Amino acid sequence: MLPLAGMLFNVVSGLVVDKAQNLAKDHVGKMLDDLLPDDAKEELDKLIADDPNHPHQSAAEALQAAAEGKLPVPMKDGQLLPIEIDLKVRFDPNSRAVEVIQS
Repeated sequence: MLPLAGMLFNVVSGLVVDKAQNLAKDHVGKMLDDLLPDDAKEELDKLIADDPNHPHQSAAEALQAAAEGKLPVPMKDGQLLPIEIDLKVRFDPNSRAVEVIQS
């Protein structure tokens, strides 16, 4: 189990991921910069880097990934928070082929 700081970061990341929230990664990043002393930010970055659930090395990277729907956010029951993504789909009515287009 993650330390309390890691769990709180997961809560914040979940809010950034949630499209219903008006909580942008830029606002959260600025708040972390404004409120946390440098040594606390370094500790948070180390906690993020040491988390085996993702490849991100800092809070800034993890928040960016959360905003892009690329950060797995574990809930207390071990399940992952659903990630909402926008997809572009191409449908060919002749062949009835469906193609997902990555942006």
